[in-house]
Amino acid sequence: MISSEVAGLLLDNEACGDLMIHGENVANVHCSNNLNHAFLVLSQVKYSVIPVLDSKSRIKGLISIPMIIKAITEIDAIRYDKMETLTVEEVMDSNVQTIRPWTDLEDILNYLIDHNFLCVTEDDGKFIGIITRKEILTRVNHLVHGIHRLYKFEKIEEKEEVASER
Repeated sequence: MISSEVAGLLLDNEACGDLMIHGENVANVHCSNNLNHAFLVLSQVKYSVIPVLDSKSRIKGLISIPMIIKAITEIDAIRYDKMETLTVEEVMDSNVQTIRPWTDLEDILNYLIDHNFLCVTEDDGKFIGIITRKEILTRVNHLVHGIHRLYKFEKIEEKEEVASER
C-alpha cells in the first residue's frame, strides 16, 4: 500500500504539472483510417504506439508501425498497396489497458510496469487522455530528490536497538 504522504507527493500537480496528458494533445487515429494514414501519423509523433478511436471518441485499440509492417509483409514481398486498402481496425491491437480518472495510484503504477502508457476513459469508454510511464518516473525522480526537504528519515532498526539496550 502506498502511504498517503507519498501518494500526495507523486500526485502533486502544483509541483509537477498534470499527471494526465489530455486527449486533445495525444496523437490518435480513427479505426476506419487506412494504414497509410496511421503510418504517416506515427512517423510524425514521439510515441511508438497511439490510441485508435471510433466516431464517438471511444478507445478501440492501439496501433504501431510494427503492426502495420507485419500486416503488409508477405513471405516474398512487402505489399505497400495494402496500406491503402487495409484499415486500422483490421490491424490494431484491441487489447487495451484502460483506467478511469479516479483509478488508485497503486493500480496505475502496477499497470505501468507492463505498459508505456495507460488510456484514461470515461465510464462509456470515451477517451480523455493518457498517463505515461515517463510522467510517473518524472514524478518519482522529483520525489526521491526532494523528499528529504519535507521529511526526516531514521532507520527503524536503530530505534529497536536502542529500545532493547534499556
